[in-house]
Amino acid sequence: MRAPAKSLPRSRSAGNGPSPSPSPPPLLGDGHADAAGDSDTVVILASLLCALICVAGLALVARCTCRRRSSSGGAGGGGGNPSAAEARAPRGLKKAAIETLPTVSLQAASAAGEERECAICLVVLAEGDELRLLPVCGHGFHAACIDTWLGAHASCPSCRAAVLTCRRCGAAAAAT
Repeated sequence: MRAPAKSLPRSRSAGNGPSPSPSPPPLLGDGHADAAGDSDTVVILASLLCALICVAGLALVARCTCRRRSSSGGAGGGGGNPSAAEARAPRGLKKAAIETLPTVSLQAASAAGEERECAICLVVLAEGDELRLLPVCGHGFHAACIDTWLGAHASCPSCRAAVLTCRRCGAAAAAT
């Protein structure tokens, strides 16, 4: 029995004649319609990508702005958040403001024999040392030590109380 002709592979050497080559797909119009459609798609996708990047950038800017406003406390006073209060604290005092703080000479130690030391340099305070007293908390330090400290910080090194207060409202004043 012979197999049907459809299932046998055809080859040129078989002598059956040349097999017809597959014809190319028909062109629509002048052949440039597909290229124009592809370039339009690329332009649309590129435009959408640019729009997406712009929106993401604006969202990040808005997020940073909101974080800065909430950390500075605004008019709400920080909402009781201690880290927000520290962020608003002034960085340091000017030399003129530091010189307005009272300076006293240390008198003889108390009868209990209690030795006090400067919390900044950790040297025991001796009779006759010049101390600068902080008006809000009453802590005293060597004048040279506290002057250096207050140039960089506006708070007491022992208790972190604000050094200057507003004369009108009594709140901690900004560095002047």
